[in-house]
Amino acid sequence: MKIFIHIQFIVVVILLVGCSSASKVSYTPEQIASFKDFIKNKSYTFLADTANPTMTNGVSAVANSGLWPTGGNISNILLQGNNSYLKVMGDSIEADLPYFGERQMGGGYDSNTGISFNGIPTRYKEDYNDSKNEVLITFTITEKLETYQVTLSIFPNKKATVIINSSQRFPIRYLGDIQALKDDSAETF
Repeated sequence: MKIFIHIQFIVVVILLVGCSSASKVSYTPEQIASFKDFIKNKSYTFLADTANPTMTNGVSAVANSGLWPTGGNISNILLQGNNSYLKVMGDSIEADLPYFGERQMGGGYDSNTGISFNGIPTRYKEDYNDSKNEVLITFTITEKLETYQVTLSIFPNKKATVIINSSQRFPIRYLGDIQALKDDSAETF
């Protein structure tokens, strides 16, 4: 019995050591500087290719009814072919993203069912995390009667994640890429 316990302990230690030694992507100082400049220019677009809604009983019921969009699955919806974006243009931010999930308050008959906003955000904050090589941007923006708290995580490999918390809906996360605005001559990294 003691041998079995010792073998389990050794296996756990090997797994922990093996997992902790996973290599982190490294970038040159020039790549990091270029990436930081790219973000500071505030002239880029996030293009969403996947949506991850919050799983609720209502979302599960819709998925089980056969009304769910094709591609992906209930927790990972593919957005290819959709023009799903979040644009940062100086002090102004614009977004048009589809929403999959449960709404907590009525939106009205003539309201947009997706997440759309255009304006100047409040509480805009931009932080660079050296250990993760990540820029974390948070802001709040209001469109009509709905307020959005947005968290944008951007990495030097042009991958990004957007998490949106709404005053009227359950949270949703989008995965995608960033690129320079097409009408801008800013350098990409």
